[in-house]
Amino acid sequence: MTNTIDLTKQLITIPSWVGPGCDEIKVGQFIHDWLRQNTTLAVVKQLVVNGRFNVIATGAGSIKTLLVGHIDTVENRAGWISNPWTPVIKNDRLYGLGSTDMKGSLAAMLTAISEIKSTDGLMILCYIDEEYDFAGMRQFIKEYRGKIEPKQIISLDGSVDQIGTGCRGLIEVSFQLRGQTGHAGRPEAGVNAIVSGLNCVNKLKRQLATKYMDPNLGITTLNVAYCQGGLDNGQGGYGRQGNNIADLAEFVLDIRTASNVLNSEKIRELLLSYARAAKLKLENWSVRHDLGMWSTPVEYLIPLFGNAYRYESSLGYIDTQMLWEAFGQIPCATIGAGNLALAHQPNEYVETANLEKTKELVCQILK
Repeated sequence: MTNTIDLTKQLITIPSWVGPGCDEIKVGQFIHDWLRQNTTLAVVKQLVVNGRFNVIATGAGSIKTLLVGHIDTVENRAGWISNPWTPVIKNDRLYGLGSTDMKGSLAAMLTAISEIKSTDGLMILCYIDEEYDFAGMRQFIKEYRGKIEPKQIISLDGSVDQIGTGCRGLIEVSFQLRGQTGHAGRPEAGVNAIVSGLNCVNKLKRQLATKYMDPNLGITTLNVAYCQGGLDNGQGGYGRQGNNIADLAEFVLDIRTASNVLNSEKIRELLLSYARAAKLKLENWSVRHDLGMWSTPVEYLIPLFGNAYRYESSLGYIDTQMLWEAFGQIPCATIGAGNLALAHQPNEYVETANLEKTKELVCQILK
């Protein structure tokens, strides 16, 4: 029988960030083979893109519980004091890239599944691309929406001692605002796309924070992730002479919505009204993400987990929301062995005691 700590170590040693020369194929193959060798579940690969695949394992009967976890990590970053893919235990902490987000939780889920007596009504989804563009989750929903009717969905992409009950949505848009150039000595003769554009974005930020909120999720926030502007030189660049009024500015906005009535089209409608009032033209509108919020009432989850945990929503986006929306807003929750404050950080670690604690919680859910 595989030890949870040993399995976490094995998963860490297999790099699974997505970029040149690396993806999730090797770790996916490891998980696929491990499930076939250590459980009685029917295990398949679901092809997603470029040979990359989700691993799906299913017990007998109609699906009642869907357990999910992503198998990718972020890429390595500067600051590690050890090799990120060589797991090290020090002071009861297991260090390694992905240890807290979320290979430790994956290992706890897998070992729990291998130890329970019955897997009837159970489906496991180990999916790719969570840290990037959600390709694995999108493919699973595309194929299984309408085919299965789970009663509850539990993601292991959570943190210890906390049951995640929801999250704000994620809307990412990019666009340009075009003004009117002129001589800097006569600013009233033109429309400065940078200054006026930022004014429009700030109006949008205030509108979102005051009109689109939720008692559990808080306010809708707006982050200016990218801004560049200047004199349009007609060649895809910007003039930088100080005596010209900047006539073009481009933006990337990251919006975390706390309202299920807010989407990218509503954002565009609001921004367009502000731009017109400022004598700006909205151009090259593009949407990367248009994902809503998720919220499961705590009273639906207490019978499953009890009162020993904190029940909290996440300020960041969790793709459990996509499952919640696709399968009829059934009870969904996140649990896990990790510490969200350590995710995406150099020298991330997972407390070894929390691996066993999470495994026992998964066993409790399944029993």
